[in-house]
Amino acid sequence: MLLTTILSVGFPFLALRLEKNDRLPSFFSAVVLCYAFGIIIGNLLPQLVHEQTAEQLAAVGMIIALPMLLFGANIKENWRLAGPGLLAYGLCAIAGLIGTALAAYYFQESQPDGWKVAGMLTGLYTGGTPNMQAIGIAVDAPGDYVVLLQASDIVGGGIYLLMLMTIIHPFLGRFLPSFSMDQIDKAEEASLEEANNGFRFLPTIISLGVGAAAAGLTYLLTGDIGKHTTLLILLLTTISLGLSFSPRISNLRGAYLQGEYFLLIFCVALGLMANFQKLLGEGLQLLAFSLVALISTILIHWLLAKIFKIDRDTVMISSTAALYGPVFIAQVTTAINNRRLLAPGIALSLLGLAIGNYLGIGVAYLAKWLLIQF
Repeated sequence: MLLTTILSVGFPFLALRLEKNDRLPSFFSAVVLCYAFGIIIGNLLPQLVHEQTAEQLAAVGMIIALPMLLFGANIKENWRLAGPGLLAYGLCAIAGLIGTALAAYYFQESQPDGWKVAGMLTGLYTGGTPNMQAIGIAVDAPGDYVVLLQASDIVGGGIYLLMLMTIIHPFLGRFLPSFSMDQIDKAEEASLEEANNGFRFLPTIISLGVGAAAAGLTYLLTGDIGKHTTLLILLLTTISLGLSFSPRISNLRGAYLQGEYFLLIFCVALGLMANFQKLLGEGLQLLAFSLVALISTILIHWLLAKIFKIDRDTVMISSTAALYGPVFIAQVTTAINNRRLLAPGIALSLLGLAIGNYLGIGVAYLAKWLLIQF
């Protein structure tokens, strides 16, 4: 029990250090490293893992992480910053909804709970990994699904990220207009990078309060928190977004970085619970599902961008914001030599983090209903 806690809480610190190592490929993010570490320990040294403790750490990690990740969403400010990228991002979100729905329909026979996967992938393709993890909890998906989909995203998402930073820019130039420097009046250097001033108690205390409030409301409304995790996640998201309108909350120093750290605790704990034999048995099916959803999302996004005549740079940044979150915006803007889209890209990714849970949970239950009807 103690060792499981030490592994889950301690490794994220090392993962964040390794993430900054230039020798590692860019898709080896701290999230990927934490999942990989958890899976390796959980399968090679299962005697070190106390499964009940890992499960509790995963739940607590997500409940504490999500509010702190959302505190900086600042929807009003980010809406202004995003500018013309809002349309491109909206089209990417629509493409994600259609792409995941198509995958759920295509795999309905071989993946009977594909509606859960569709919802999780919708969250992944609109806000990133935190949304996928939260939606997985909300729809009561098996814990292995989060790890399997993350592994699948490393394959498909890693390839697409590499293409975004290499060949996609000239390719999109064949049928999309070039970026106009007059499109953005001023690119404010908004960034998620914060000085490493150590752990701050206030963001964590407020996040714990939000979690307690969401859990309390869920209990009052339903009488059972465990069976109504969807409501818990929605309340957690809504309360956090409401608080983000307060400058005192949205400007809390260290909130995002601490939220990321608790998210990594969730990743390690979930990896520790992953059964490798099950991964081998079900991994190929979910890999195929996620690849169909990803490729469909990308192609539909490009088609919509062509119809609405959106420039290639904005399309690429909106796609990066939706599929990868804020951490890779700087890499792609540097690769396409357009730093003016850095601030709007980060703004879009934060908006995606804010709406991803609503979209993902909505798509999951809509897909469930449609699959029953048809």
